[in-house]
Amino acid sequence: MHQVLFRIPVPGWPDGIPVQGFGLMLLAGFLCANWLAVRLARREGVPEGMVQDIGLWLFLGGLAGARALYMWENTRDPADFVTRYFRFNEGGIILYGGYAGGGLALVLGWYLKYRSQPVTPWRLADVYAAPLAVGVALGRIGCLLNGCCYGQPVPPDYGTIPIHYPLPSAARFDLSARGLQSPAGFTLDPGSLPEAVVGAVEKGSGAEDLRPGDRIVSAAGIPVKTAEDISRILLEDLAGPSYRGVNTLSITVMRNGERLDFTYAPRTIGLHPAQLYETVSMGLLALLILAYLPVRTREGQAAALFVGCYGAHRFLNELLRSDPRPVGLESNTSLMMVTAGVLMWLGLKFLTLPIRRECPAQPQP
Repeated sequence: MHQVLFRIPVPGWPDGIPVQGFGLMLLAGFLCANWLAVRLARREGVPEGMVQDIGLWLFLGGLAGARALYMWENTRDPADFVTRYFRFNEGGIILYGGYAGGGLALVLGWYLKYRSQPVTPWRLADVYAAPLAVGVALGRIGCLLNGCCYGQPVPPDYGTIPIHYPLPSAARFDLSARGLQSPAGFTLDPGSLPEAVVGAVEKGSGAEDLRPGDRIVSAAGIPVKTAEDISRILLEDLAGPSYRGVNTLSITVMRNGERLDFTYAPRTIGLHPAQLYETVSMGLLALLILAYLPVRTREGQAAALFVGCYGAHRFLNELLRSDPRPVGLESNTSLMMVTAGVLMWLGLKFLTLPIRRECPAQPQP
């Protein structure tokens, strides 16, 4: 996980402008999806300019819808909704809201600018189906870099490669709050309270240099006098935006009268790489749609294939996810997408005309 990939030195910014891993992958997903959409447009007889124009509508509409659904789920005060809506640096988007916003943006953009042209929204949706799968695949890599959308703990010898998240990840705070692991690889000795004295050290957590009996005097450069201080630092202060992308923790302890400084990289217990599961699944779905496009019989059927298959994948992937989210909303929406995809595919036989394909020229006798 790398929330901040690198920083751009800029005068007036002490630490430079951070380039976020999630934002960069979101941009990469948009560019790759746009490139693929243009290539498919040529084959489908859709003007390239139209595809690029509507693609921007899709991106902005999807981002607006994803943020709106997150804010609707997590705020009840209209004033708070308005003031925090544009704070994308704080995180918080829901993909299903992006689908709704993107779909509305596609129809709106087509209606306002291109309804007089012989290109239907169904054909546009077909062109964007495989690129959308590619965009989601790359976007989930951004989720992995950001540390969101993480999976459940992986049992030992489970047969999968687990992901261990570093210090500033949401997974660490969530697992610590649920009592599934310590906040930074060690526990405190209850018999030494109120002093902050190391009680036990977790193997494989990165904190192996600490020893039971070490008295903590500072953490992350902040003085520690009591156990309450270290708890506040690890569970509250390190969640602040200034520590975003900082994967190491500096701790100073007193051991046998000697002051020792340690710097290590705490990490979580192994979790399912749910983001990568979706990346692989969306890559396969993109290939399936690309293979289906030339043989579909009605406009919109490729889009229907995406809707149904994504809903089925997402319902199964939700069983392995563990991050805080509207579980009922997403699971129910997944089932509705499966149903909608099937009904769309069947209904398009009555709503749209058959696709006409030119027959290859016959050789003259």
